[in-house]
Amino acid sequence: METLAAEKIPISSQSRFMTEDDFLGFCDEDTRAEYIDGEVIVHSPASFKHEDISDFLHSVIRLFNEQHHLGIKPGSNFQVRLRAGLRRIPDLMFIGNGNKGQLKRTEFDGVPDLIVEIVSPDSVVRDW
Repeated sequence: METLAAEKIPISSQSRFMTEDDFLGFCDEDTRAEYIDGEVIVHSPASFKHEDISDFLHSVIRLFNEQHHLGIKPGSNFQVRLRAGLRRIPDLMFIGNGNKGQLKRTEFDGVPDLIVEIVSPDSVVRDW
């Protein structure tokens, strides 16, 4: 059994399942992981092309928002808790001013106004 995330929660190499509370203890700001109904998905680093597309989209949204003051755009590692048991990290999200009350220190609790997922060849099924 290996320990992930700096000695936080041991996770067996055969099982990537845990409770949502255990996931919160396992996942820190250095761990890019998602939680889907008990299953933990730890992501590998993105490709250069993926990061290039992501950087472009983040810049466009950020510049547009700076001009129009419509809301906020968290960084690309910010977690969204769509419902109990479902925590994802979209490639890009935007939260309108009317939904800022759902913003927590480390997550957005609910559905953001905009979510963008860059579909990579190795993640087509998961991303769609």
